[in-house]
Amino acid sequence: MSRRETAWFSILLLVAAALYVWNLPLNGWGNGYYAAAAQAGASNWTAFFFGSSDGGNGITVDKLPGSIWVASLSVRLFGLSSWSLLVPQALMGVGTVALTYLIVRRHFKASTALLSGVVLLLTPAAAIMFRYNNPDALLTFLLTLAVYLVLRATEDGRWRWILLAAVAVGAGFLTKSAQALLILPALGLVYLYAGTGRLSKRSLQLAGALTVVLVVAGSWVTAAETTRAADRPYAGGSFGNSFVEVLLRQNGLGRLLGAEAGGTAGQELLKPGTLRLMVYPSFGSQGSWLMPIAITAMLCSLLIVRRTVRSDPRRGLILLAGGWFLTYAVTFSFMNGVIHPYYLVTIAPPVAILVATGWQLVWPARKWLPFRIAMTLSVLATAVIAFGYLNNAGGIGPALGILALVICLIACELLVLCSRKRAVSRFTAIAVATACLIGPSAFTVSAVNSQHSGVLPSAAVPGSPRVLDSPDPSRWPEASSQELRGSALGHAAEPAVVAELKLHASRSRWAAAAPGALNAANYQLAAELPVLPVGGFNGGTPFPTLEQFQEYISSGQLRYFISRRDGADISAEAGFAGEVTAWVREHFNAQRFGDTDLFDLSRPLAIS
Repeated sequence: MSRRETAWFSILLLVAAALYVWNLPLNGWGNGYYAAAAQAGASNWTAFFFGSSDGGNGITVDKLPGSIWVASLSVRLFGLSSWSLLVPQALMGVGTVALTYLIVRRHFKASTALLSGVVLLLTPAAAIMFRYNNPDALLTFLLTLAVYLVLRATEDGRWRWILLAAVAVGAGFLTKSAQALLILPALGLVYLYAGTGRLSKRSLQLAGALTVVLVVAGSWVTAAETTRAADRPYAGGSFGNSFVEVLLRQNGLGRLLGAEAGGTAGQELLKPGTLRLMVYPSFGSQGSWLMPIAITAMLCSLLIVRRTVRSDPRRGLILLAGGWFLTYAVTFSFMNGVIHPYYLVTIAPPVAILVATGWQLVWPARKWLPFRIAMTLSVLATAVIAFGYLNNAGGIGPALGILALVICLIACELLVLCSRKRAVSRFTAIAVATACLIGPSAFTVSAVNSQHSGVLPSAAVPGSPRVLDSPDPSRWPEASSQELRGSALGHAAEPAVVAELKLHASRSRWAAAAPGALNAANYQLAAELPVLPVGGFNGGTPFPTLEQFQEYISSGQLRYFISRRDGADISAEAGFAGEVTAWVREHFNAQRFGDTDLFDLSRPLAIS
């Protein structure tokens, strides 16, 4: 790199670091479900290895523990705080931006690489996830790393690149299961087609890489599955205490077909279909803004490089980014299981790559009428989508939507005219960029300056009253129910209850139990004592059974039970958690603290 390029690259990374670290404690624990698991893993190596959601090693989270390992090590080193939980995610974000830049820069201009980094920075889902402790941040970083390594392998055919890429994908599997494996077809096919050397060697290398993926991905699963059930926590999200079931049902085929056990009560149901990622404003506003341009850029770019040699690295990059984007976009569009808007962070890097590389390849060719028409239509479609998202967002959104449309009309007219004057060409480029980026920029800036918590983090525009992840109930949509609020955030720990736990239950295996993992997590984080989540994430997991729960009480392992009195625990107290809750209410007296009931399990009701 030249000094000038190094300076711009450094500025890009500094801006990324500032964006992802700025006012980070505003998000508190972030997702309390994963924060409590990190807290447990930091204090207990068994909890660390299995990804237990509680310090008593009762039950694991319903994901594989890859992201929990990173957070637990940070908490072990630096203590429990917002910084120790969330800074690792911010560093993953900076790393993803850097890798995206380096991927593009290897065979495109520095300005093109810089544009890819800027587009990624201004993606709302990225701004949310790289400031939050969901597994998606680590998954996105590992996928981007795998793409970088495979592209290096296509250039020189060395074994080390393809094997390291396999390690990255395997680590991604340990982070978010099957979602990481979706990229394998794109990686393998592009390497077979665009790699250097003999086809037989490339095939052998891919066979070796697949073996490495299986070893890395399967090592933990094998170790966990072969450990006696009595010597490990229950597999969260399963009905048969099986981690294989978690992979296949909860995070695999069940997620695709709609048969998984997890999910958030009351979540918005997005009908599967071709345009699913774009037609729902609450979903598309997190990362679908530039998809029309990305698709157009990909197709036009492939036309431009169609006559180059097979191993042309530019075509390899476009094919790989396009395969990555299309595989995940199609999967997210048609899957019948639980899906959240922040999933779009995993396709933010390929969209940024396609937009930037398309800009360099297609912009100079806009004098050809078909390209000019395609560019104009894609920019217009992007502005119309932006208007829809912004108009739906409330706050300053409608005004920004109108502004984006006006600038877009000017940009489209200039594109059609295609002036050869340099000044007009530059103004056209600025108008196009402004029209396309004004919407995601507003969402991204607001995401950084707003508080987010719970399991449904999302970005909105400044002044928007309709947010699902604010701990302030006044900012929730009016139609949202107590059930949805409790399911998405859990219920805030009652200070008086926390004081009771610290005073009387510090020596028990579990200081308390609570229905649902989010409720338990909030008390565990506040009291810094293990709290057992009855029924797992949403009360539907058969752990502990009523007999097991009674055994924990009789053996002195469990002291208190915490429950709400206002009906807000309806989702957590259904199913298996409901059976335990009903039994506790029948056999123990409650101390009332506001809307919270605290049951002392060492003092059952007298039998008359």
